[in-house]
Amino acid sequence: MEFRQLESFRAVIREGTFTAAAKKLHMTQPAISLHIKSLEEELGARLLDRDGRGVRLTPSGEALLDAANAALASLQEGARRIAEIQAPERGTVVLACGDTVALHLLPPVLTRFGKLHPLADIVVHNHGSRAILEMLLNREADLGIVTRPPYVDPALWSRNLLEDPLVLALPRKHPLVKAKRLTLRALHGEPAVLLAKGAETRSLIDRGLRAEGVELQTVMESGNLEVVKAYVAGGLGLSIIPEMALTAADRRQLAVRALPGRFPARRIAVVRRKDRALGLLMTSLLRLMAEQFQISSGS
Repeated sequence: MEFRQLESFRAVIREGTFTAAAKKLHMTQPAISLHIKSLEEELGARLLDRDGRGVRLTPSGEALLDAANAALASLQEGARRIAEIQAPERGTVVLACGDTVALHLLPPVLTRFGKLHPLADIVVHNHGSRAILEMLLNREADLGIVTRPPYVDPALWSRNLLEDPLVLALPRKHPLVKAKRLTLRALHGEPAVLLAKGAETRSLIDRGLRAEGVELQTVMESGNLEVVKAYVAGGLGLSIIPEMALTAADRRQLAVRALPGRFPARRIAVVRRKDRALGLLMTSLLRLMAEQFQISSGS
């Protein structure tokens, strides 16, 4: 078995079709097909079944995929370590985070990192927390900053950076703005503009409301908090959003109230694979985060 054969096999599974795998690896589709055929002939087993919707693994293919992932990960990690030894200041750190973190949390950290390591590169990918955890497990990112879910895979190391309270955002003319004593029950049935389902923050909001028996009337959902804030300001409904996402301009356009009771706060965490060698650049970036948020950078 050769490296390129295993890479092609894994790409077909990840991308779903031979055509998409060829595009991902900058190869031709016949070359991908030849790699799969050669593997099947060498192993004496069919690895993939094709149907109208794409490809699926046979039992033999499932066994090979686990081995291929481990082998390719070891090779990639070895190559990364050699590169960091040869030129520790010239590497690239791939960082995955959500839009809110990228806008409101990272700028001072990345500015300091750039001054300390002018020859290094930071690549930032914006995704939801669940996608980020998958990227880390698949070695598609070096570090992730996520809204910490209830469960984190044991293959991942994590440290909380901060707690970010969730707050109530209201149109400025909403009747609840003048409420002297606000309760969560007062929100029951209210029209609301919320983050889209599937986001870890939305799950946290739903759990907090459900615990109090409160159900909002969702009139709009969006994966973008900037869109949510704009529609709340326009009077479409109230929302529950992370305090971190509020700028001074937002506070002039919205009425912001603390959520009553013990509504859960978001825990923002930095995450990486436990078996990912840190190197100079990742060590420095973790240290800067620790200094910025006054936590222990760990090891």
